[in-house]
Amino acid sequence: MRIGSGMALAGTLLLASPSSAQEERTAPLAVGQSVAGELTPNDRQRRTGKYEDVYVVRARQGERIDLRLSSGDFDAYLVVTGPDGFSLSNDDAAEDSLDSGLVVEFPANGDYRVSATTFRPGETGSYRLAAARPAADAAVTRAEPAVPIALGAVVNGRLAPGDGRLASGEFTDRYRFTGRRGQRIRAELTAGKFDTYLILRRPDGSQDDNDDRVDGAETSTNSRIDTVLAEDGEYVLVVTSYQPGETGDYRLALAPSPGLARQRGVLGGPRVLALLVGVSDYGGRTSNLPNTDRDAEQLFGSLRATGLLHPASQLLVNEQATAKGISDAFRRAAAQAGPDDLFLFFFSGHGDQIDVTPSIQELDGRSETIELRDTAMTDAELAPLFAQVRSRMALAVIDACYSGGFRNLVDRPNVMGLFSSEEDLTSLVADRFKAGGFLSFFLRGGLSGEADEDGDRIVTAGELATYVRRRFRREGDIPATTREDERNFQNLLIERGGVHVDDVVVRLAGGEAPAATAAAQRPARVQALAEAIPVSKRGGSTRK
Repeated sequence: MRIGSGMALAGTLLLASPSSAQEERTAPLAVGQSVAGELTPNDRQRRTGKYEDVYVVRARQGERIDLRLSSGDFDAYLVVTGPDGFSLSNDDAAEDSLDSGLVVEFPANGDYRVSATTFRPGETGSYRLAAARPAADAAVTRAEPAVPIALGAVVNGRLAPGDGRLASGEFTDRYRFTGRRGQRIRAELTAGKFDTYLILRRPDGSQDDNDDRVDGAETSTNSRIDTVLAEDGEYVLVVTSYQPGETGDYRLALAPSPGLARQRGVLGGPRVLALLVGVSDYGGRTSNLPNTDRDAEQLFGSLRATGLLHPASQLLVNEQATAKGISDAFRRAAAQAGPDDLFLFFFSGHGDQIDVTPSIQELDGRSETIELRDTAMTDAELAPLFAQVRSRMALAVIDACYSGGFRNLVDRPNVMGLFSSEEDLTSLVADRFKAGGFLSFFLRGGLSGEADEDGDRIVTAGELATYVRRRFRREGDIPATTREDERNFQNLLIERGGVHVDDVVVRLAGGEAPAATAAAQRPARVQALAEAIPVSKRGGSTRK
């Protein structure tokens, strides 16, 4: 069954509506203003999992502002970005403080984005953000020293005594470049005399790092970071070594990335061959459900509007959603599916459990069902229908009570499953979204582009999973029960099987395969810098 709006549990969930993953709500901030705020799970999240509140300062070139972010609940982190890739950030305003502070001198006229966020992902709590006019002799915060490097450049450098050092003792050189959201870059660091280590610092202070580059079955002591930049701003590449005190010549190349091999061949356009089923009107066989038919209809319309819907896609709602209708629809899908397509099977409606003989397949002695208009279909009956459709990737999405019991559909490579609840728990109707289920509503937004966190016009398996999980977390504890009315909470179940986090679910309009890597510029000899460097390896800071 599906818990509907008329049942007692539905009235216990009274939550504010969260913003979508791509929506950004801002508030103005001016000199002399002090703002009290709170970071909560309903706030926007950066790609790194940090919640943030965003304020906008309208500034003129040469103006200065003193920003202070303080909190007794979390380690504060302040990020300011603006025109032409301007980016400044701060973790600790003083050595013994967890508050953040920046004295900003604006380099150009324009709007500057002030993010009140946290040092660690997932932290929440109250804060105060104060904007004041700095004293005349106040030191302006400057970006950390780094040598500019252009996309397409190759730098020959040398780690040597006198260079900057990490807190753990490794020598370092730093290089700065301006990146744009959705841009895929590849940074490669090679050396003959030492084991390289490469760090990419993002504008929000988080970082990627790589020790040993992997090429197929071979691993080398060289380093590579191949990634999509999730936001506009200044990025810093830190060249260092795996062991403290190592020295020697190195080569650093920064170039547009050709993309991952398993992504380059994935075509965009109408490649989602969808079989979408929604049952709201059960014709008296069992209780009706609100909006579960609309879940399927709206997903069909959304995929069509974004140019993703394959012309052979099928929509079955209410009286069309019979056992024979679905069996015939799978047969037609199997005949039409090609090696470039994503096959999407979606169901929103009632689910139930029936008693069976305990076995390896059903350890609890219960088989899960999706309730069609005319009959129940068990997980064992659905599996061979689903398996006959062969495509580039298959996605099974079931938004119904006990839907986790259908994870048996993920039984071969390139199959991913999203299920609204565990196999012994009910799923709640998403009344406040006017949707039959939370998973249905979030899936529609995710496939339409909201899950594309890095802006490369590709929704990957990892991005889709992260997006729907975050949206579920924003809802708090969604009440659920077992068949015996034992109370618990609805938990999303995602099975990726052999699907990689970077595998493409859909390529959105404008997300054509990346061009070949640009030709490298003429190598230039660069003198290493000697300043101390406030970063460490493996994602930490020097203090934490």
